[in-house]
Formats: sequence, structure tokens, C-alpha cells
Amino acid sequence: MSLNSAKKNYDLSHLYSVMIGGFVSALLSPIAAADTPETRDQFFLRVRPSVVGLSLVDTDGGLIGHGSGVLIDTARVITTCQVVKDAKSGHVHRPSGIFKAVLQHAEPARDLCQMKALQHLQSPPIVLGTAKKIRIGQRVYAIGTRKSGKGREGWESLLSEAVVSNLRPYGGSQYIQISPAIAPSSSGGGLFDEQGRLIGILSVQFIEGENFTFALPADWVVELANRTPATQRSQGVTKKNGLNWLNHTLALEKKGDWPGLFKASQQEIKRDPANAAAWFSSGIALAHFKQYNRAVHAYREAIRNQGDYGEAWHKLGGAYAYLKEYDHAIHAYRDALRLEPENAEAWYELANTYYDVKQYAHAIHAYREVLRIQPENPDAWYKLGITYDDMKLYGDAVEAYREALRIQPENTDAWYHLGVDYAIEGDRDKVREVYRVLRELDRAKAEQYFNIYILP
Repeated sequence: MSLNSAKKNYDLSHLYSVMIGGFVSALLSPIAAADTPETRDQFFLRVRPSVVGLSLVDTDGGLIGHGSGVLIDTARVITTCQVVKDAKSGHVHRPSGIFKAVLQHAEPARDLCQMKALQHLQSPPIVLGTAKKIRIGQRVYAIGTRKSGKGREGWESLLSEAVVSNLRPYGGSQYIQISPAIAPSSSGGGLFDEQGRLIGILSVQFIEGENFTFALPADWVVELANRTPATQRSQGVTKKNGLNWLNHTLALEKKGDWPGLFKASQQEIKRDPANAAAWFSSGIALAHFKQYNRAVHAYREAIRNQGDYGEAWHKLGGAYAYLKEYDHAIHAYRDALRLEPENAEAWYELANTYYDVKQYAHAIHAYREVLRIQPENPDAWYKLGITYDDMKLYGDAVEAYREALRIQPENTDAWYHLGVDYAIEGDRDKVREVYRVLRELDRAKAEQYFNIYILP
């Protein structure tokens, strides 16, 4: 066999090891080392001084409870009103000592309270971020505290890595739910993005027998000073917390209690017909009931009350797609992406819709957008290969399938289609290699492939 022939007819069984070796080489190269992001430990050491322990006391000095807080300057500590309860004062706990603090501002409707330390506390400046641009699936870090010893000493910091599992528009920003749930003592602590910016204040809620972790958007922190002073806070106002309904519906959604979610959403809509989040939650429940016409109505009402509700546009597109109203679906997806251009899920669903109506060039563009955002998405690579096949661009399809298999080597459908393309191109050696791989993964599919593409 000539050298050129040997290069052409490489053994597919070596595909994984070559790819893994190249990946490791890239990791070990000087360029990769220069771009190494901050490690989890480095991030924790940098941000930890801004998260403090709190103990709250009543007017007689009796202990009411413990929690966490975020020091946003040398004196102001942000926490939740759930942590503060009815306290008017307490103590800030740091490794350097214990410092008296008093309640300065409270916004119970948003569960956000501010304590003021009575002496300056040295700390690295915290960077306030925004919750307006975060996405479901985004990695985040939750930092809180817990009391680990007797007396007022013995506090330790807690770091938890999590992902954003749900979002709802509320109060001009986005209310956040993260998974997995974190320790209740971290309530009042900080939620940070990967750049170390504060994007939320943690709120751990016990709902229907389970702990759920939410975060009040950091955007509310800058508004708190203009809110009602603590001296005007009325007794029992925490029972009117506007977030109670939202916490409950998000918990129901996570548990998959669609009848409960629909009932709670309808009750809130009756109370406040302009509540976009309630209409959205109703649409989520109706879609799970496969009542897509009613879901369309609910999502449209959410958008009517909040025109920039990107996720409502996204879900509206999905409901229209189920109804096979593809033009409406495309319009809704495109509006969702106008508002949230980095929404990979919306790009993927738009691509699938374009594929369904045989607008293959548009589908390819949309799949490529998914891969720009999520280069390791095997489904997008696979569907891109299918689309190239339908356009008879077999060489491009081969490359797409190979990428899908690099990420997901057990994908028998991708192996099968890759083998079909090799057969179309007349590469018998690669056809046989695909058959050998399929025999290991799926003997029935391998037999089908053998009868069509191996036998003369």
C-alpha cells in the first residue's frame, strides 16, 4: 500500500485515541496554560472575605437566629429579611472579630434587608453584577456561612458550585433558582458568576417537604437604599412577601407537579391578571398537558404584559411547532433570539423547525449558532450532519458526524449515517470499519447496515 493510500484509509478504530491525544496536547501547550481560568479555590479565597456570618437578636439581646450576609462596602451588609426576621440588631461574624450591626433598610416584598455595621470593616471591594443576562444552565457559585462552634466564634465559609435551573422575570430583573439546593445557613449569602461578580442574594426555602434555593437579583441591591427605612417596617409584613407565590410555583415546576402548578398560576392570574410570570407558568403546565392551543394563549398573555420576556417567546415558538404552525414558530423563535441571542436551546429548536419545512440553508445557519455557543453539543453536530445529507453535501456531513462521535462515541445513529456517507463516497475500507464499530454497539443495527452496504 502506498503512503498516500495509507493516509487515506486510516483505521477508524484509532479515532478516539487520536482525538483524546490531541485534546491532551492542547491542554498541555503553553498557549492553553496562559489562558487557564481562575481555579475554584482561587475564586473562593478572593470572594470569601465579602461573605459574613450573621447572628440576630431581639430587643432584650436574646438570639433570634443565624444566617449569612454579603458585605458590599465597609459597613453595609445585605441579607434576606427571612434571616433578619423581626430583629433590629445583631452581630457580623468575621475571622477578624465580631461587630455589632443594626437594621438599616428593609424591603420585605422583595425579601431584601440591609444591616449596617457600627464600625468600618475592611474587605476587598465586591463587584456588583446583574441577573438580567444570566441563562438557564449557567454555572454559578454560592457562598454562605455556617456556625461550627459554640458561642459567637466558630463560623466557617461554605462554597457550593451550582447551575441556574430556572428563571422568572420579576421586579425589573430575573429571579433565580439554582440546583442543587444548598445549606439553609447560607441564606443571605452571595451568588456569584464565574467572573466573581455578585449576581444574587441566596434564599433557601423549605417548601412541601424539600429545600429549594433561590436568589434575589443583585440588581435590587442598588435600589434598596431608596426603599422604606427599617424604622417604618410594620409587624408581620414578611407574611405579605410577594415572592412566596413565585417560590411555590418554581418548586412545583421542579417537582413536575403540573396540576398544582396550573392551579397556583390560575389563582395568581385571578389576583393579578397582569402578572407575566403567572401566565408563563400556566403555559408551562398546559404544554405538559399537551394542550398547546391553550399554552399559546398563556404565553401570548405573558408577552402582552411583558414584551421583552425572551423565554416566553421561546416557549411560544415551541408550542406553535407542536401545532405545526411553523411560520408562527419561526417568528416566535426569532423574537426570542433577538432578546436572548445566546439562547442555544432556542437556536436548536429554530434549526429543527427550519429543517421540518425543508429550509436547509437556514437550518444549517441555526445549528452553527448552537455550536458557536455550545461547541460540544453532540445533538447539534448530528442534526447538522443530517441536514448536510439532505443537501447531498456528503463531505460536510462526514465532518459533522465525526464531531458528534468525538463527543458521543456511543451514538449508533451517527455511526450508521457516517457509514452510509462513506458508502456513497465509495470508501469500502471505512464502510467495513463502521460495521465493526456497530457490531460492538448495536448488533441489530449492524446487521441492517451489513445487508445494505456490505453485501454486494
